[in-house]
Parts: sequence; C-alpha cells; structure tokens
Amino acid sequence: MHTALPLALLLSAYAGLAVAWKFDVSYDDGTTLHFNGHTNSGCTKFKKSDADVNNVHFEGSSLADTFELFHDERCHDLGYKGKKGVNNVPTGQYASYKVY
Repeated sequence: MHTALPLALLLSAYAGLAVAWKFDVSYDDGTTLHFNGHTNSGCTKFKKSDADVNNVHFEGSSLADTFELFHDERCHDLGYKGKKGVNNVPTGQYASYKVY
C-alpha cells in the first residue's frame, strides 16, 4: 500500500506534463475550426470539406508535435506535414488529419 501514493504522485506529475495540443484550421470562406487533444489523434475526418484550407495554427504538446493534412478521408494521400506555429498550407481541400 505504501507504493500507491508515490505512483499516484508520479502519474499526476506526468499528466501535468502532457499539455493538450491545439489545432486551428482556417478556411477560404472565413471559417475557423478548433480541435484539441492530449495524445495522438489517429486518422480523423474533417466535418467541413466545402471550402479550401489556407492556414493552420498548431500548438503541440509533450506527446504530439506534428500534424499532417490529407486529401482523402483515410489518411493515405498526404497533402501537407506541419509543425508548431502558424503554417501557411498549400491552399486546397483536405479531408482528414493526424496529430502525433
């Protein structure tokens, strides 16, 4: 039972380091969508696909510092790979993304 407290403290400290990532996607029509998470997103389909993406602002976390935009919904046709900060992506329609 004495190891439960140190383990709980260690897990709490680790959770504090795993700050959430934020991912803001700007479209040609003026819409900006906001996404966030704590770990890798896996392949995620965009709900909006009727306008071109022109800019992404990405704030990574200790567990995810890269994002990718894909032209297809299954994350096979890579269109752009970005890092932290403002990314002026090639203007176009993207169907899905991954954060890792």
